[in-house]
Amino acid sequence: MKNIKKIISVVMACLILAGVFATSSFAAGYIGKDKAKEIALNHAGITADKASFMKCEFDYDDGIAVYDVEFYFDRCEYNYEINAKNGKILKVEKDTFGVDVPAPGQEYISKAEAKAIAFKHAGVKEADAKRVKVTFDFDDGVAEYEVEFHADKFDYDYEIDAVSGKILKVEKDRDFDVTDMVFVRWFDAIASFIRNLFK
Repeated sequence: MKNIKKIISVVMACLILAGVFATSSFAAGYIGKDKAKEIALNHAGITADKASFMKCEFDYDDGIAVYDVEFYFDRCEYNYEINAKNGKILKVEKDTFGVDVPAPGQEYISKAEAKAIAFKHAGVKEADAKRVKVTFDFDDGVAEYEVEFHADKFDYDYEIDAVSGKILKVEKDRDFDVTDMVFVRWFDAIASFIRNLFK
């Protein structure tokens, strides 16, 4: 029994170390979000104070680490994909809207109101919700709030019109139980195999 515990401890320690190395290597050698945003703005010829609703996210595209930079200026949406290591611009998209992009806070419902709409529709009390996240965004030129939260073993994802408060999209997904995870089944199989070796 002691041998089994030792082997399981060693396996878990290896998994933890692998996670630590993966995390440390993640940050190593990347230009950073601020630099990626600067590269995109310089290419577009726009200063940071004139860009609206700017966001930058780290991602992988065909195995290449990239920053996805998105912002709005003068009736246009700009999307950049920038190599996270060397800063090279890999892709640029520019879409024009028929109307000016409004300034933040103008004619919009608040984040609190967007949350309240989502909670009411879901039949969930805010006090019972976990991992609550509210983000403002544009989707095809429409200003909207994305409200995400977890409650009673379900993940909720709402898209709400930021002007009218109308619910545009709802997704409700049940959490996977830990026992359903492939990794856990694989680990159980390995543990059973090791136990059989010491019988």
